[in-house]
Amino acid sequence: MNDDLDATRPRIRAHPDQSGIRVFDPIQDTQITLLTPAPVDVSPCDTDRFYFPVDVAATVGTDVVETPYFVDTWIRNATGDTVAEVEIGDSVSLPAGRYNVELSTSKVKLYLSVEGSLEADVGDSSVRFRAGSGTVHVGARSYHEQPAATVTTTADPGDVMHAVSTIGSALKTTSCERSFPTLRGHPPLIEQGSELSIPDGVEPPETGVTVEVPPRLEYIYPVAPLAYYLGATVRPGRVPRLVADGWTYPLDGERHCSFTPGTGFESSVTRVLKQSLLLDCVTRTEGYYEVDLAERSQVEANVDLDFADLYDRPLAEQLRTYMDVPASAVADAMPTWKLTADVRPNPEYVGTLPFLANELAVVRCPASPQAGRTDDEVAEQVQSIFRGTDAVTRGEGTFVRSTRSSSSSSVSETVFRPADADSIEQTYVGEGIPVGASKMTVESFRRRLTYEPTTEPRIRVAVVCNDERMADESAVSDIYGTRDWIEFDISFHEELESEEMRTLLQSDVDFLHYIGHVDREGIRCPDGYLDTQELTDVGVKAFVLNACDSYDQGYGLVENGAMAGIATVTDIVNEAATSVGRTVARLLNQGFSLAATVEIIKDYEQIGHHYIVVGDSSMSIVKNESGTPYRIELDDRRDERCGLELYGYPRLDAGLGTMFRPYLEGYSRHHLNSGTMCSVDVSTDEALDFFSKQDVPLTRDGELLWSYDLTAEQNDFESA
Repeated sequence: MNDDLDATRPRIRAHPDQSGIRVFDPIQDTQITLLTPAPVDVSPCDTDRFYFPVDVAATVGTDVVETPYFVDTWIRNATGDTVAEVEIGDSVSLPAGRYNVELSTSKVKLYLSVEGSLEADVGDSSVRFRAGSGTVHVGARSYHEQPAATVTTTADPGDVMHAVSTIGSALKTTSCERSFPTLRGHPPLIEQGSELSIPDGVEPPETGVTVEVPPRLEYIYPVAPLAYYLGATVRPGRVPRLVADGWTYPLDGERHCSFTPGTGFESSVTRVLKQSLLLDCVTRTEGYYEVDLAERSQVEANVDLDFADLYDRPLAEQLRTYMDVPASAVADAMPTWKLTADVRPNPEYVGTLPFLANELAVVRCPASPQAGRTDDEVAEQVQSIFRGTDAVTRGEGTFVRSTRSSSSSSVSETVFRPADADSIEQTYVGEGIPVGASKMTVESFRRRLTYEPTTEPRIRVAVVCNDERMADESAVSDIYGTRDWIEFDISFHEELESEEMRTLLQSDVDFLHYIGHVDREGIRCPDGYLDTQELTDVGVKAFVLNACDSYDQGYGLVENGAMAGIATVTDIVNEAATSVGRTVARLLNQGFSLAATVEIIKDYEQIGHHYIVVGDSSMSIVKNESGTPYRIELDDRRDERCGLELYGYPRLDAGLGTMFRPYLEGYSRHHLNSGTMCSVDVSTDEALDFFSKQDVPLTRDGELLWSYDLTAEQNDFESA
């Protein structure tokens, strides 16, 4: 249907292999299936019939539509009022009318429009809708957001303030609903130029909020995410402070706050950002989504606020009320933040601010790492970072993934460890190799927006093993693609020569998993080496180079076209690297981002700290079935009971402010999706049923396991 549809918009078509339809988003490279009892005809329809905006809409000739797995569902009438929120085990029957059904999928924003009666039946792993009219209209909206404009600024701090003031123009609302990431919009891009240039229509919204800071980049950069979220104007001031309708709030206080380590300016900015988002999430439950939000109960136990009254107040008044609340009153409800970004306060890095603001990152401006070192000094720095934890040694007979005779590192930049952060992920923008954090670049951020949409709804994965002694890791080719309802194209290659490797790296591949050697000269091939820093037009989207000291070669791939990848900063022992490779494959296959994947292997793999993300660490190769990828901490108990603690890892398409609900029968409470989300006590039978719904990383007594493995070994789990 509608073959002339713009290539960047979602498509709704009859499924080629199933009875039903497939919705495909070419930019996000993702797909979702809706099942029907028989093959269906699909034709375009008017997008105006949906209460919320959609990019594309289609009429499907069927009276029954079923999701292949459970999704949170809201049914609204023609005026947007919620008439039902569907939960596991529910059966809803509504009389004739006009209904809009919102399906909370992680892949695209999906809606059904029905005229007539409507029935919904919910099982453990699906939601089934029956329309009395015999026709269902389907609408889809991409989660992908493009900046509306590009702002140019000089290096002058005053011009940078004007540029940063524009990023709040992307907010789709100034109500508390902007705490939903889908209602924030992507900020306009910022780039350096010879003069300040702000396109027409790119102005901060009228929120009445101003951020005043001294006109220096180390003060301007950290307030960019806060200015974005508050729709605030940034202006010069002698001391840092918020100003809103005659009310001021200092941003340089020495106050202690448990969810913002440290004191002073950056800590104060972080507190305002975190506290305003949390309390907006609580207040918004008075609006379109009147859900049982766990964080609301936690906050209400410690504060005396009228959230129904707050919901209708202007943003500036809400902010003043929020900041009158002591930090200690909301500390227990505060989600673990997704990202802390250390950005050198240099003009060349101003282009990262819109992307960091888009993720509501905590931005810090640290001192520069020390100047360059000799090879031996770099090697010593690397080993000193890992010493006492999991340092690699070259004992006699140890097989490492390097052909170098010396233990000197081949990395070319200064190696250092950034200051610790209390977020799930940590990144660094500047010169040097930040062990313990990802290495971001302006170019990799921008590549996120210019990525060419695919024409085929398949995830293309290439696995390369260039040393037969490492063949045990080749099993990852059987891990990628083990997902229902997602099509993969997996290719496996052995002993690729340099020209063959060059061709593969320049081809249209979503993910490359390389197993082999990397040395100072490049990626080792049977006929020599291929240096990625000399490549042009890298086509591989993302990668893992599971080899010794692969940072420089990984950085070369990112510099020359790849979006991001996982590399290493020192030697790695083959057996431990094989374990890491398999874990990386399973995590990526379940929709974890590259950054979240490395965070998990750092905690649960012997040599996990040797790995680093280069480029856009927020990217992932597939969507997660639950929207937010999560890890389960399992606490086995007696009497056939166990405790489950769910820990969430937000993604670009499920950012801070997203709600999460575990698919447990009878569980109706929602949680914010970052960090520890909920703890539940269940029977072993309930736990096994929960584990069987999705292959989830599961930790028990410090060991990383997988839920599907436990369900396959049910007797071992029940006797543990």
